[in-house]
Amino acid sequence: MTLQQLRTLLAIVEFGSFRRAARELDVSQAGLTTSIQSLEQTLNLRLFVRSTHGIALTAEGRQIYERAQLIDREARQILVDAEQLRGSRVTNLSIGLGPTPTATLLHLVVPDFHKRFPEVRLNLTSGVFEHLESALQQGRIELAITATPEAGVASNLASVELFSSDLTVVAREGHPLAEADSLAALLKTEWVLLGSPGGPGGSVARYYREHGFPTPLVAATCESITQMVALVRGTDWMGMIPAVMIEKDLMGKGLVTLKLREAVPRYVNSVVHRREPQLSSAAQAFVAMSRSCARVLSRGSTRL
Repeated sequence: MTLQQLRTLLAIVEFGSFRRAARELDVSQAGLTTSIQSLEQTLNLRLFVRSTHGIALTAEGRQIYERAQLIDREARQILVDAEQLRGSRVTNLSIGLGPTPTATLLHLVVPDFHKRFPEVRLNLTSGVFEHLESALQQGRIELAITATPEAGVASNLASVELFSSDLTVVAREGHPLAEADSLAALLKTEWVLLGSPGGPGGSVARYYREHGFPTPLVAATCESITQMVALVRGTDWMGMIPAVMIEKDLMGKGLVTLKLREAVPRYVNSVVHRREPQLSSAAQAFVAMSRSCARVLSRGSTRL
């Protein structure tokens, strides 16, 4: 039994399928399957059952999975401890950022953090909540600052609210409905979602639902805001993005915002991290600086 085999088990459970786990880990599906088969032979246990509905852990697999989570956390903590014991001046801090924190906090917090902690090397990654949550669970990032879903986060994750932000509806320049002033005029419009419909990307559906309209038509779901904007610019589809990204001119030309009478949804941006192990001192400092900066921004603007 190897640590890599246990991490393969964790990835399959986290991503819900062998195919997606292989894609996320950048390995072949055949190699990933072989790794799990070897683990099952070593343990003399069947860990997964497969059906037309996908895969699921067996009762024995569930117990092994819970133990593997503990082993993985402890193994990663050993690397942190070893670095401290070596007295290394340079440490690494991996952080994930959603679109709005990238636009509002990144240029303020990161330079100041680097000035105060020059010995800490920041590794920054971006994405929607679903991807950052997976990175947290896999231990690839220590914390994330991102929009969080209405349903909350997993029980093994801690979430601390930073600030709320407005969304805005965008369409291409010259869109036949660019002058629409009511959501009722958009009932036949197709939408591009950012992230899964069940996560923060589901704000469009919530917008329709809160104002008594039927479920919106979804043309595509994207994994990055760049993909979504490219589709909106090139079609008659519409999207919903953080208003601050338009206000700061981060999306370039070719988009217009719709001024609808219905109040646009707000969403919460939070710091999210695993409850265990405890955040490193560098991560705690980054969180404190982000919270301080968010409070200042919130006082100075009616919307972020």
